[in-house]
Amino acid sequence: GLFAENHNFERTDIPMQEQGVERKFITIADDCWIGANSVILSGVTIGKGSIIAAGSVVTKNVDPYSIMAGVPAKLIKKR
Repeated sequence: GLFAENHNFERTDIPMQEQGVERKFITIADDCWIGANSVILSGVTIGKGSIIAAGSVVTKNVDPYSIMAGVPAKLIKKR
């Protein structure tokens, strides 16, 4: 599986590198096409049959058979 890791940074009295990290899985369903240089943030699920345009930044879950593009990624149309 894929997972993304983010540094915790809530406290200002200790360095960020000493505050640990939070890991969340990324789920990519069957029959998806992820374009080059796309970024999928932690905890996101890409639904079955979806297309993510090159260079997109996916910040939220993607419904099945969606075509997403942009920064942040937005629904362009459904397949």
